[in-house]
Amino acid sequence: MKENEILSEIHRVREESARECGYDVKEIFRRMRAQTEQLKAQGWQVVAPAPREKETAFSLREEPPKQK
Repeated sequence: MKENEILSEIHRVREESARECGYDVKEIFRRMRAQTEQLKAQGWQVVAPAPREKETAFSLREEPPKQK
C-alpha cells in the first residue's frame, strides 16, 4: 500500500509537538490556545467549527438498580 504523504506529515508534526510538550495534554492545549491568540493578533479570523447535526441513532439507557 502506498504511503500517504499528507498523513505522514501530519503524524510527524503531531508527534514532534507532543514530544516538545512532554506528552502533557494540558501543555499541548495551552500551546494551541496561545498560538490561536497569536494568529488572532496578526489579523487571522479564527472561527469555531460548525455545530454537529443531531445523531439519528438511538441508544438504550438502563437505570441503575435502586438501593434498598
